[in-house]
Amino acid sequence: MKTEGEESERKRIPCPLDPKHTVFEDNLAKHLKKCNSKEKPKPIYYTKDVNAGCGSEDESTEEIPIARRSRQELDELIVKLRTSVQGLNTKLAENTLSHSALSESLNDPKNGDSALKHLKQQAMLYSPFH
Repeated sequence: MKTEGEESERKRIPCPLDPKHTVFEDNLAKHLKKCNSKEKPKPIYYTKDVNAGCGSEDESTEEIPIARRSRQELDELIVKLRTSVQGLNTKLAENTLSHSALSESLNDPKNGDSALKHLKQQAMLYSPFH
């Protein structure tokens, strides 16, 4: 066991990973292995700046509103959009599901439009066909 005099002789230095806390200089190597400020390993699916936009500094990343686009640019965009959705099944089938536990509440005239909307959503979520 160390005496108080021996403790005070040990030098404390700022942690190189996070200078907000200090560590005994002679204990630095051990501390760096377990410091909470140590960078955690990234998951294998992580890609740095994947959504950061274009990597080229030459290209402008400024977004131009549609209202400031030329007629030709808009026509080209429409052609691109039509081409990209060609062959896709874009017709959605509407299927309203329900659950018998909420049928009484759904038919209660005391419920307003807002309550009815939420009840319909809940009935669909808890439907046995879901």
